[in-house]
Amino acid sequence: TEQLVTLGAVECFDRRYFVGPRMLRVGQRWQPDPLLRRCAQGPVHTLAVQSRAMASLRILHERRLRYVCAAVPRGYAVADHVDAESIARTATGRVLFAAQPVGSVELPDCWTQREWRKLQDSVHDSHATVIDHQDAVPGICCVSAPVWWPDGTCAGAVTVSIHSNDVPASLPILLSHTACRIETALQQAEGR
Repeated sequence: TEQLVTLGAVECFDRRYFVGPRMLRVGQRWQPDPLLRRCAQGPVHTLAVQSRAMASLRILHERRLRYVCAAVPRGYAVADHVDAESIARTATGRVLFAAQPVGSVELPDCWTQREWRKLQDSVHDSHATVIDHQDAVPGICCVSAPVWWPDGTCAGAVTVSIHSNDVPASLPILLSHTACRIETALQQAEGR
């Protein structure tokens, strides 16, 4: 413990330990785009309340899924995926990989080139959603929709994760509507 104090990883006050300045800097290395977070927080919270499930906006950064914002109506969370192949099986990962410009990202081996091309074509539809029927985690279904910046690049994927064997029929429509709300907020914030 003394070594951690010496390194600045932790601080000790009255025999209690707290996060030190070095660990704080490490934890703040990656930060989401503040405009994206600001524009997404309200719609993501509303989505969590309406779906009664965990809702989030995530991006693909250094081949990992990163939260821009998230909301849960009850006290539970869903497991995170760490390897590219697991990420690519999720609805969120499929949206984010497929939304990348062709050749800009190495695709995981779990999908064929034909499947990826079909997915890439489909995510550019204005009401696109991708559904994960327990493909990544048994007992958890996910629905994800791409969110686009005004310049046409992918800003992230808005996702609902539900503890269920099936996806309610209204959920893809709700996701598509939420993605549109975030996109409209981004356009208004950028003055377009």
